[in-house]
Amino acid sequence: MKPQLSSDSFLHSLVTLKRLIFPSLIFFFFLAFLLSHEELTQKFLGNVSEIIILCFYYGSQIGLWLSAAFLVQRLFTVFLWDGLITQISGRPVPRLPKDITGMVVFGIAGMGVLATVFDQSVTGIWATSGIMGIVVGIALRNVILDVFIGLSMHVEQPFRIGDWVMIHQNRRETHIVGKVIEINWRTTRLKTTEKNMVVVPNNKMGEAILTNYMEPKPHFRMNLKFALDYTVQPDRAIRVLLSGVTSLVDDKRILSDPKPEVRLEQALPHGQMYDVRFFILPANVTPKESKHIVNKAVIEHLAFAGMTPSMEKERIFMDRTESLPILQTKGEEKFPDVVGLSDLASVLTEKQRDKLKRFCVRFDLEAGETLYRQGNQGNTMYWVAEGLLSSFCHLSGFEGQAKVEHVEVGSHFGEECALGENLRTSTVTAMTDTIVFSIDTKNIQEIAAQNGSFLSMLNKQMGLNLNKIEEKKKGIRSKGVKRASTKRKVRVSGAIQTFFADLFPSGESSETNLSS
Repeated sequence: MKPQLSSDSFLHSLVTLKRLIFPSLIFFFFLAFLLSHEELTQKFLGNVSEIIILCFYYGSQIGLWLSAAFLVQRLFTVFLWDGLITQISGRPVPRLPKDITGMVVFGIAGMGVLATVFDQSVTGIWATSGIMGIVVGIALRNVILDVFIGLSMHVEQPFRIGDWVMIHQNRRETHIVGKVIEINWRTTRLKTTEKNMVVVPNNKMGEAILTNYMEPKPHFRMNLKFALDYTVQPDRAIRVLLSGVTSLVDDKRILSDPKPEVRLEQALPHGQMYDVRFFILPANVTPKESKHIVNKAVIEHLAFAGMTPSMEKERIFMDRTESLPILQTKGEEKFPDVVGLSDLASVLTEKQRDKLKRFCVRFDLEAGETLYRQGNQGNTMYWVAEGLLSSFCHLSGFEGQAKVEHVEVGSHFGEECALGENLRTSTVTAMTDTIVFSIDTKNIQEIAAQNGSFLSMLNKQMGLNLNKIEEKKKGIRSKGVKRASTKRKVRVSGAIQTFFADLFPSGESSETNLSS
């Protein structure tokens, strides 16, 4: 880590040096020329007229003032705006304050040229410029309005470069959503999710209602709507939808805090509308990209559970005395079919697949409930019908535990105990409300004895799971070593502080001892 940091600082210093070389060379060139202009004019311009000599003399003074202004402006930009201010804010500084600094510096340089080189009164120039300013202000009032609103936005900072914002228009479909990429004198530039650039005049930005998605915190909530049929129980629908969005949580794009949630929003004539809510970090994923990946994951979970979004439909009953069909009950759900849809069952014969379905036992887990723990004796193998689980492992002698992987719908696990008398290699806990099916060792081993491909797939999956667990245990060991090293440093530091505190007691403690 240290060589990487040193190389980054070296590259930053090199870039800074390159930005300062050119203005420094120009400044020192004019300074050297002005200091030795008499010798240079006698040596090289001895035979030319006085007018040319005066032009060179005045030109060197003007060049010195302007090159000094150029150098000062570059120093302000490199060390103040791109250095200190950028480090404090954590974001690049807009162009507007840099341009203002440059105008002030070059304006002072211009006044210095008039006062020292041409020996003119600055007061008269200010009076003349005031009259000209009034005329120009009347002619360019819209441009000046953009400039001053841009300055006020920079002071108030309703948004900064890198923020995702929405500019509200008259209709919702015309709202502009984009990332702020530049704030200059007249306009603010946004980059939309379609990779287009939208240029908005600053006076429009000052008048518009604006939503900043990254304030007061750098994340915001996304909402997706899904309509499911009334034949799907609400608890089951929420379980499947929530497991779909939770499977994408990585704390880089989709956040775990605030955690995703699913709400039954309203009842429609053709089905029930569910609202899937999740929070994203727009610095890592765009709103449209987050909708894409969440929609994809949720649709996959719905398809595996045998659900489809509802469509508008019309039912006709010929017998008016017949009662309407009731909602599907818990016992009517055909969950054992999930076992037959898994990859592991694809190598089985129809008879063997029916045997798996016939002998599977259903377990309903609530969110946070543990299915089994690491080190326990087991004699079953499991399939996930609906929901989401996670497996964790811990190492004796070390604190904490490490997540191995998500166990998603359709996945099978626990093979190590289905092929022999082994201990569980990890702890499996339900992340959402989950339904799993178990099959005992006896039935698994009978099928494995009849089907070599089935046995091979079990061994392969067990080997992959053991490799993942070993990698996580290595991570626990390395973290434990780092934590122990940190504790030793803290103990040494505390001992040193205690030694010096006893050797040089503070005045406050002395006064306390005297008073007591």
